[in-house]
Amino acid sequence: MIKVVVDSACDISGIRVVYDREGNPVQFAKAPLTICVGDREFVDDETLDVAEMMVALKEYEGATSSACPSPGVWRDCFRDADEVYVLTITSALSGSYNSALVAREMELEDYPEKKIQVFDTLSAGPEMELILQQILREIQAGGSFEEICARITDYRKRTKLAFVLYSMDNLVKNGRVSKIAGFAASLLGIAVVGRASKKGELEMVAKSRSTGKTNNLVLSEMKRQGYDGGDVTITHCFNAKAAGQLRDQILKEFPSALVQLMPTGGLCSYYAEQGGLLIGYEAGQREFSVEKMLSAMKPEKVPDRVM
Repeated sequence: MIKVVVDSACDISGIRVVYDREGNPVQFAKAPLTICVGDREFVDDETLDVAEMMVALKEYEGATSSACPSPGVWRDCFRDADEVYVLTITSALSGSYNSALVAREMELEDYPEKKIQVFDTLSAGPEMELILQQILREIQAGGSFEEICARITDYRKRTKLAFVLYSMDNLVKNGRVSKIAGFAASLLGIAVVGRASKKGELEMVAKSRSTGKTNNLVLSEMKRQGYDGGDVTITHCFNAKAAGQLRDQILKEFPSALVQLMPTGGLCSYYAEQGGLLIGYEAGQREFSVEKMLSAMKPEKVPDRVM
């Protein structure tokens, strides 16, 4: 059996049914991270009330933190599979990748015949979703484990992450960005546009006061990184309107692009904060396929959360 496992920095809640080379359905599992707010813990799984968590974060004045899945949690996700493809949030923001590696070694020690590949995506959220979908396409195409791992390693070089943040309080409190960088986003009406670096760290690119200018900055950054009409996934933290406006602007310039929207889950909401957008996109030459087109024509409906 083949299994695809992600941590909860990947906002997708489930995957479409895909069959492997032997005609068996590919299984899916998600290892949840935990957001700690004072004495309260919010486990980032399907039961999490993100709106409740955001209110708790806003009301709490002390430092908050996130905790990665333990090796035991990861190992439970690897059970009952012969081949496992694992995607984790960037190791620059979390210990999730290292925890998954420990779980992999533990599992292979007991079951050396298994094949487990752990990818440090050097990203989060929608870029992870793009990589996940590519893994499914490769499995469906019938490649071997080694071939698929090689192709995904190559594909990861073509995916990028941009973001728009209106607050970076949690990133500052966790030491992920400097207080000076976080100060700009704390000013009323200031949006910070940034990207994930090649090392998986957060880099600030520009700041803006208007939605129109912010969208222009995001699209300019995407094109500067090689965007030319490939797939895009935009996730938003209670800001469906801004996400839709950015989608419309992308489609105005690239009418054939496949752009999907979805709300952020717990961990990405924690880092993106209220109003934030995360944009995962393919850079370089776009890969066209009928399967991609059909998937885009019948998207899975994801309701917008209201806070």
